[in-house]
Amino acid sequence: MADRLNVAVEGVRMAYGQSTGMRPDQLKKVFSDALRWQLQRILEDQAGTTAPSDDHASINTLYSEAWGFLGRRGVGAQWTLDEHDRLIAAGWSPARARQVADLVFEFQNNDPVSKAQIDSYTTAFGIMPTRDNVARMGKTICAARAAACREATALLPDTEDETAAWVDDALADDAPFAFEQIEPQGARSAPTEPLADDIVTPAQPPAPPPKPERPKQRIVDAAEDCIAAYSKEGGWDRDSIKQVRTAIRLFDHACGGDAFIEDLDQSHVRAFTTLCRALPNRWGRTREEQAGGIAASLKRAKGMDPAQIGISQVTINKHLTWVAAVLAHAAGEEDDPEAHRPAKPLSFKVARAGIGKSDRKQRKRDRDKRANWTKQEVATLLSAPIWTGCADIGGRFKPGTEIFHDAWYWLPLMLPLYGGRSSELAGLGLAEVFEQDPIPYFLIQYTEDRSLENIQSIRRLPIHPELIRLGFIDYVKAMRAAGSTMLFPEMQSPNSTTFAGTFYKSVFRPLRDWAFPEGTSWRHRVGGAWKDKDVHSFRGLATTTMKGRVPSEVRCDIFGHEGETETARTYDEEAELSLKLDALKLLTPLTAHIPATLPIRLRPPERRQHRTRAAKVRLK
Repeated sequence: MADRLNVAVEGVRMAYGQSTGMRPDQLKKVFSDALRWQLQRILEDQAGTTAPSDDHASINTLYSEAWGFLGRRGVGAQWTLDEHDRLIAAGWSPARARQVADLVFEFQNNDPVSKAQIDSYTTAFGIMPTRDNVARMGKTICAARAAACREATALLPDTEDETAAWVDDALADDAPFAFEQIEPQGARSAPTEPLADDIVTPAQPPAPPPKPERPKQRIVDAAEDCIAAYSKEGGWDRDSIKQVRTAIRLFDHACGGDAFIEDLDQSHVRAFTTLCRALPNRWGRTREEQAGGIAASLKRAKGMDPAQIGISQVTINKHLTWVAAVLAHAAGEEDDPEAHRPAKPLSFKVARAGIGKSDRKQRKRDRDKRANWTKQEVATLLSAPIWTGCADIGGRFKPGTEIFHDAWYWLPLMLPLYGGRSSELAGLGLAEVFEQDPIPYFLIQYTEDRSLENIQSIRRLPIHPELIRLGFIDYVKAMRAAGSTMLFPEMQSPNSTTFAGTFYKSVFRPLRDWAFPEGTSWRHRVGGAWKDKDVHSFRGLATTTMKGRVPSEVRCDIFGHEGETETARTYDEEAELSLKLDALKLLTPLTAHIPATLPIRLRPPERRQHRTRAAKVRLK
């Protein structure tokens, strides 16, 4: 829709004789400002270390090549084997070429060009922010950063003992920058740690390797191609993409790194399962592991309790599903000349079966694997100062006289009242709230901000009478008047891929720790992790309360489940709101003790967005 609107706007402007393209002088200004800004940052980094000039030059070369690639191909371009071969043919060693590829991948994970920089140039230089102009500015900024890296190398002193007076000369232009915002760390072009400089000098380049008749494809590149294809068709959300990359990262590591699909054989499948069983079952969580990768996780496992080692078979099978999906996408059709396949088809049957008894022979029923909250435990949770009076907006679990109506107030009430998924409720947009209808309701649907678990999750839910009693309708009106688009904007975190994750870390876990400091009676250890009643446990309480009192098809429509029969799944229409409302009223006693506190009091305007921990510290 946004693309169509942009095209329509550009068409209207052109009809009125307004040019939407960029003039050469505007593009030159973008290049100049981006170059000066980046050069200043690189020179400051270089002046702040005692590393030899050769090390700085080596690093600048890597970053110049990475930024240059994005400057030529665009900020969203994917590194390919052809680019790798191009560097090898130009005299780069395989290790150095790989470092360039890693930098490109790192840039794209951290937004190569920030929206703030683009916005500053559209404002300062009078550039129309059309899609084509934004793309051209992105490429130009990347090209400017590459030029800044080369200029920084040219300004390096010949010996380590020379003064750094060249820094002042390089920054003599004191014109104010059009772009003043510091970019994320990933956008810097020269880290201070020196890298091994094993580049082959252009004077004696090695003979380029003979080009294969048909180039092979790395499995990590195949994964990115697969992700791009599925994302374009809306098949994979952010969580799925993250899981795919994790699975391929493990599989590629087990294959020795930089593995080509055409070189894969059954031994690599065995190596993958061996790796999974050698890792901590909660791997990659420590700072050392995040910095050192899978090798650091394996090192950590050596000193751990055997019970905490080994990824579960269920997780291994999920990883194998993603690996199989990537390989299937790379294989294409039978007669596809561009397909990439192992010499012999890989079998995952043994790897999925695991060791010992089959996972299919479960020792517990599904309903026994997760405990439901009891009514008394819900009452304990909902007795927090959040609803009776807290100290302040930052001290919601400290007694006081303040009450704020926000995600902390509403969501813990909505979960037992609906037995709902936290991702659905925490991610509600105001466009999904219909508070003026005869029966006010939410419309749970796929949105740009939040996906759903499945197609049957699309449904209407009446706004519970308990919420209306506590002033929820007034809260919705107040949020609309405040200009918000989200019902709970503070749950939209840039550091989390899901609303459920933000809610769990920010609200639910602190609330559970407050109510049950030692955990509930069900708390127990599974492998390397402690398990306790969680957000999903509200779902079991709600379904149990309705069982035998509400028709199964109405319950399915409330909880977003598929019908229990083929007729219900295929032909039955969604239950009326009035029937759902009668069913939801059975859950009223869970929150009846909460006093109504009116008028509605919103969070302070500056706190209506999610804050990182660092931002909270600065605020204090």
